[in-house]
Amino acid sequence: MIKRIFVNVSFLFVLTLMLSCKALPVNYTAGQSWLVTEKKAKKALTTLSLSGVHVDRAGSRDSIEKEVACLTPLYFWDYKCMVVAGERADYTAEVHVREREFNVGLKTKRSLAVEVRIWAYESAPEEGTHIWKQHLPAAVGRVIAIGEKSFTSSKTINRFLSKAIKKAVRELARYERKKNGA
Repeated sequence: MIKRIFVNVSFLFVLTLMLSCKALPVNYTAGQSWLVTEKKAKKALTTLSLSGVHVDRAGSRDSIEKEVACLTPLYFWDYKCMVVAGERADYTAEVHVREREFNVGLKTKRSLAVEVRIWAYESAPEEGTHIWKQHLPAAVGRVIAIGEKSFTSSKTINRFLSKAIKKAVRELARYERKKNGA
């Protein structure tokens, strides 16, 4: 009898522990897919070349930089822009991801900024130079968040990258309308 009560209580304890969000082996899962067909590629309104992806963060940043570099063309694709390599494009884009820590009283806060800059292909600065007075971007999209936890999860980086690209592409459309006199 006591053994049965002990087993039942232990089972309830383990079940309660497993159902709490912190004890589950996976706290978050998500997926996204892209279908890139030749027909859609021909309908792409704008072509871009990607001049660089830069990640500024303390500690290891290689995996984040690779992830952002791989996903950037796909997020541009969502907004009818096609990233091309090895051929002349209409525009050149550059992505910057920055995570910083700062103290507010006794608490350590973090900020994340994802910035997407788009230049006309002819006026894009050379790799590694940032001469703003001569090479102003045609459009910029930036998303910033401040919090107490690290932002380097794939979920957060991907969401912010998509938002920053969306903002930059919208500004690029306004730039093109002004340039064409509409």
